[in-house]
Amino acid sequence: MVNIWKLIIYFFVFIPFTVANAEFAEREDALEELFGTYYVSRVERYRGGLTSSEDAFNQLEAGVELKESEFSFWDGTVYENPIYEIEDHLLNRNEGNVPSSSEKFGNFYGYGSERENVRTLNVYNRGTDVAPYVFEVVEDKLWMFFRWMVLQA
Repeated sequence: MVNIWKLIIYFFVFIPFTVANAEFAEREDALEELFGTYYVSRVERYRGGLTSSEDAFNQLEAGVELKESEFSFWDGTVYENPIYEIEDHLLNRNEGNVPSSSEKFGNFYGYGSERENVRTLNVYNRGTDVAPYVFEVVEDKLWMFFRWMVLQA
């Protein structure tokens, strides 16, 4: 009888813990694969905005650098020891459902609409909980929906 209780405890306590650790390890590996320098290779209008076409196209070849100890954005923003967070968002494909503003990813605007899941990389500055930089991770690229531009790095 004691062995059955041990088995039950093992199943309900250790198995979920193992699954959670596996998901954490997968995200850590995915994050390490993202470290590097990215350059804006494409600028495209996806909705209205105040940014001029000239200003938007001036971002071509602008760089974003992701390092374990530093994040830098082309506007001169630098975060020392940034906090990186990878999130997976299951897309709601039910007809008639309008996503909230926090659920509007590229697929809402017609980009990557074949995806079942959207993976985002949030970059936080230490000491704040606001994520001013959110990128969609698409294969080996980063997409950023910035003002009216889709920036693909």
